[in-house]
Amino acid sequence: MTTASSSLSYDQAQDLALIEQKVAECMSKANVFFGHRFKMPSYNLKQRGRAAGTAHLHKNELRFNHFMFRQHPDQFLQSVVPHEVAHIIVFQIYGNSVKPHGKEWQAVMRKVYDQSPDRTHTFDVPPPKQSFQYQCDCQTHQFSKLRHNKALRGTEYICKRCRCVLKFVSKK
Repeated sequence: MTTASSSLSYDQAQDLALIEQKVAECMSKANVFFGHRFKMPSYNLKQRGRAAGTAHLHKNELRFNHFMFRQHPDQFLQSVVPHEVAHIIVFQIYGNSVKPHGKEWQAVMRKVYDQSPDRTHTFDVPPPKQSFQYQCDCQTHQFSKLRHNKALRGTEYICKRCRCVLKFVSKK
């Protein structure tokens, strides 16, 4: 069910095999709980940035962040994988008619996976490839390339502390 794995390193392939086992386990639990055979999603290590994982519902695809997986594999398997699989299960039952972290998703997390329905993770995020410095009256702020490009297109960012508009200083 994975995407082409021939381009993966040995470590990535091993890690993806662990994720595969956990996805299968989560799907099996949901199948038993609901008395229904859900369609198995594909999964890969293509997630980047600040998200530990994402569920692409219409593609029936799960994307996991390998950088975050490597920090604490056991914690990742126990929290992130069930979180994302729960999104797939809820979508296969309800379609687009429910909120992503609504009561249906929360119920799947609690009743099927016996987990607290947390929406955030505690993994370190990878450092940005490019960083842009912005300044206000009280401090320097680091922007990612995406946020910098939004600022160039006219989005104004305001410091939460001093409430001043952030101004571009330099590329780092």
